Amino acid sequence: MKVFEFTLMPRSEFATELQGDTLFGQICWQLAQDSGLAGELSTLLRNYDNEPFCVVSDPVMFFEKNGSREYLFKAPFLPTILEGAYSDYGLQKKHLENRKRRKLLKWAVASKSLKLDPIKEENMVGVAEIRARYSLPEDWAVMKTVRQTHNSINRLTGTTGTGAAFAPYSVDQHSWFPDTRFAVFAGLREDVSIGAIKEALRRIGVTGYGADASTGKGRFEISQPTEVDLKSFGNTQPDALCVISSVIPEAETYSAIFFEPFVRFGRHGSILAIGATPFKQPVLKAAAGAVLIPTKEKWPKKPYIGCAGKGLSRHSETVEQGYALYIPIKAGFSHD
Repeated sequence: MKVFEFTLMPRSEFATELQGDTLFGQICWQLAQDSGLAGELSTLLRNYDNEPFCVVSDPVMFFEKNGSREYLFKAPFLPTILEGAYSDYGLQKKHLENRKRRKLLKWAVASKSLKLDPIKEENMVGVAEIRARYSLPEDWAVMKTVRQTHNSINRLTGTTGTGAAFAPYSVDQHSWFPDTRFAVFAGLREDVSIGAIKEALRRIGVTGYGADASTGKGRFEISQPTEVDLKSFGNTQPDALCVISSVIPEAETYSAIFFEPFVRFGRHGSILAIGATPFKQPVLKAAAGAVLIPTKEKWPKKPYIGCAGKGLSRHSETVEQGYALYIPIKAGFSHD
């Protein structure tokens, strides 16, 4: 499998937050609707349990600094360690203050020369540090989310109706500062054309990603992809893996996993979205930034880890991206 990097540039507000597994699902629908892109989707998914044809990362914000592209990966999720005895009030207070401060540092800066390091605090940044590092204006924010209220409309009368027919609801609208850019990393099996995935992403950007695409939400532009080695962002002597999208970890493979839980309440797309069973069963994953410690004999030889999510729907062909690309890191753990 080869890994490619796309630059994604938002061109509208989004009603669905940008995430890799959702992008993967919409890529699948593009391929299903046009077999001329990469062949029949059923053929591509035939060996999905053992070898995925495509693995898509969560979009990663980046900036240019000193002629180099610096990426803001989600900070690796590692436990904080209390030095000294818990009976020492001063040490407890210092530990809690330090943990509270570090919780604001939600991203880790990495580039080809600045390795992803979960231990060095100078590599961790929050909103204030990002503004200072890249000389951004005071009103800059990573993402702004507002609640927009809608009403259900009777298309025959042009009114909201009365009683139960009056059904107002709110939808999150996500937006970014002008000229914000994201890197999307896509791992592709050797028999899958990078041109097909680029065209699928381009079409998604034109028609809209996620909810409310018909009202103009979810528009983006995509750049020409370049091949990249994710190991170049990590440590040359790693003892752990940091995933850059949510993942379903394989059983009996890791001696420890440090993660924030993420539940995907999935919904079918395209024509299945308006069928009798539009929703999938929920899936529990480890969120992006999870740190996994493989046992020595099961260190991955491929650029991805995880397993396929299946059996989530009445539609047997339905799959959930449980795979994730990763960056090798040095977290100070020993292998069992």
